[in-house]
Amino acid sequence: MIDIEVDFFNELARLVLADYPEAYISNEYTPVPGSFPALFVLESSNVLANRLQTSSDEEEGASLTYTIEVAHPSTKDGKATCKAILGTIDDRMRMRNMTRTMCEPVKNAENPSIYRMIARYTGIVDRFGTHFRR
Repeated sequence: MIDIEVDFFNELARLVLADYPEAYISNEYTPVPGSFPALFVLESSNVLANRLQTSSDEEEGASLTYTIEVAHPSTKDGKATCKAILGTIDDRMRMRNMTRTMCEPVKNAENPSIYRMIARYTGIVDRFGTHFRR
């Protein structure tokens, strides 16, 4: 299996921490993050990319889906902060040839005082780390 999750997570974490050093960043969802803003970078799917498959037994490419979630208290300009962080993430994802398939606010039933946004990205990576658009 082609697995770039740790490298991808570290890249996005460094990017966000440069602007928000107090940010809570995780690769697992946490209902109550330790601090804000909170960023969750989740690999939602990692499946064989059939279009890169050859007759060898080695996996040549993987189709990846990442879900990015950002949370910030609504009372402290949460919407603007979430959008700014997602804008930074979006720029980097496009540089990696990842396609944004959705981006929307999410109703936070657990705690309505926290504003949340989710974005989803898809793309293909080969075993050498080269990223392709779908």
